[in-house]
Amino acid sequence: MSRLTATVALVSLVTLVGCTTATGPVDNTLVDRMNNLERENVARQQKITKLEGEVSAMRAERDELRQLLEAARELNKTGTVPADKPFRFEVQKVELGFLTCAIDLDGKKGDDAIAAYVNLYDQYDTSLKAAGTFRFDVFDLARSKDHVVRSWTFAPEEAAGNWQRFPGCYQFKLPLGGEVRAEKVVLKVSFSRPGKETLTATREVQLELP
Repeated sequence: MSRLTATVALVSLVTLVGCTTATGPVDNTLVDRMNNLERENVARQQKITKLEGEVSAMRAERDELRQLLEAARELNKTGTVPADKPFRFEVQKVELGFLTCAIDLDGKKGDDAIAAYVNLYDQYDTSLKAAGTFRFDVFDLARSKDHVVRSWTFAPEEAAGNWQRFPGCYQFKLPLGGEVRAEKVVLKVSFSRPGKETLTATREVQLELP
């Protein structure tokens, strides 16, 4: 057999058997199966992502319904809300604002009063104006954490005149009368209304001494 004839025979054999690689013949069936598995995995991940989104939406709806139910129970302890019972914003928290500080009223060296900025917040943590009695106590930390140096009380009618449209809170000027000789005191505010729980808040105040 000539060399040319042998070459032609080898080419024909390769064509009949199929292409080969260094590791053996290529299995087209296996490649197709791998491609199908990859497509199925992508589809599965897309379905999982969609289900996760639906679960998140259901949880948000559940939380909203729970809040509405809790609000209804607050309005009426029997679990039903009468149609003729009006909705009210109730004071839930009192706070001494960051503007609260010691001030000078007489023009002499040193602080002789405290400017107290008081915020009231409803059940939605929104500031509001409400009628009630305000009491302030100053504690001298240099003497004792329980030692009250000065106290002031403002009845609802008097407190109403201390409302400031801007910045939207109550402002009280509390003269110290020369009785405070500490560089740091604690101011406590108590807000009370008949038949309601008394709400309190405290804040440290730095004083400049004469």
